[in-house]
Amino acid sequence: MSYESIFSTLPTIETSRLTLRQITDSPSDGRESLEFINDYSVYRYWGLYDEANDMDGSHKPKKISNLNFHYKATMKEYKAGHELTWLMVLKSTNKVIGEIVLYDFMLKKQADIGYRINKDYWGQGFATEAGMAMKKVAFEYMDLERLQIRCFADNIGSVAVARKLGFREEGLIRKGAIINVITDYHIFGLLKEEYDKSPIGDELVDIQF
Repeated sequence: MSYESIFSTLPTIETSRLTLRQITDSPSDGRESLEFINDYSVYRYWGLYDEANDMDGSHKPKKISNLNFHYKATMKEYKAGHELTWLMVLKSTNKVIGEIVLYDFMLKKQADIGYRINKDYWGQGFATEAGMAMKKVAFEYMDLERLQIRCFADNIGSVAVARKLGFREEGLIRKGAIINVITDYHIFGLLKEEYDKSPIGDELVDIQF
């Protein structure tokens, strides 16, 4: 698999508890994706809603009801070569509980990792498990040189995930931009030469092309 080929065939990844796969246009994928997309406790940290400048909450995003919304948006970015998105599917129930994304590719050598998970599954290590798979894909298959994670300064859970993945905290950005929001955020980085030195064990089971 190369940088280019992954944008024509997204591999399915098996970890200990998760299947990471591309979204489909099935009603179940759409319905279960909207559970976390429409959840304020999730999207407040995704950079799409400027909470600080909406004191009365009047500009909160309207809830999305179209089951094809996320499929169309995700596949548009994938086909354009902008983002790689895997749904997190819980093996024990076959339920979509979240997603993990590689995005903001620079010079085919750098990318960011983003993740969002249904709040009913927070604190159970799923983002860390999926993140370990992303490290393997990025460094061993796509030949990237750097991964980074940007987290809102008050997003304690996301900061914890970055540290568990072995990323090094590189600084606190003051009033920087994350998509459509100006906020203070932490930036974490991991280089390819540091990848094998990560304290996190490799729980990856299989990558299927």
